Amino acid sequence: MRISGEKSILEQLHKTSPKNPYMKTLFIALLMCSLASHAQYNIGIEPKTISHWKMDKNKIITGSLVFMAGASKGFNETLMFHWDAFHQKFPHANPNWYDPQLSWKNKYKDGDPAKGAKFPLSTTMLVATTDQYHLNNFINKTAWVSTIMIKMSEGRKSFKHYFLDMLYYTACHQMGFALTYYSFTKAQRPH
Repeated sequence: MRISGEKSILEQLHKTSPKNPYMKTLFIALLMCSLASHAQYNIGIEPKTISHWKMDKNKIITGSLVFMAGASKGFNETLMFHWDAFHQKFPHANPNWYDPQLSWKNKYKDGDPAKGAKFPLSTTMLVATTDQYHLNNFINKTAWVSTIMIKMSEGRKSFKHYFLDMLYYTACHQMGFALTYYSFTKAQRPH
């Protein structure tokens, strides 16, 4: 409320600087900024602490699981596409268990799909017990699901953490894959 005869601050400001019309706008902007900065209050949100990506127990466990997933994937690729090289290195490996061209029939009675399942659930939930190819698929999926469950229990992290995790797990997976795949692809190359 203004007392009669008293001029407002803006009117006085305008009088002192009539040639600069932006002075009024600048004053209002500065006044609003100062009011806004004092209008903030603490609502109980703690400031985010910056933590660095580091190797810990969970990363060792999950890295090992992802390594195993990569190794089982590489082993499957070896069995599917480099059976001869695998059999050359392991001549006593039973083709009825390891060779996917033959072992897929293990889940059926007498190896004949027309006769149905060899035992209950041998073509579905227990297919991992019928040949190496399906066992590798089971290991791969179990390792990935276990890794995801462990990672979910860690809570939210910054994007940087997720990016570094992706690089770490990619390296773990590729090392496992390389161990069980590339050694067999080199065996088939002519020297």
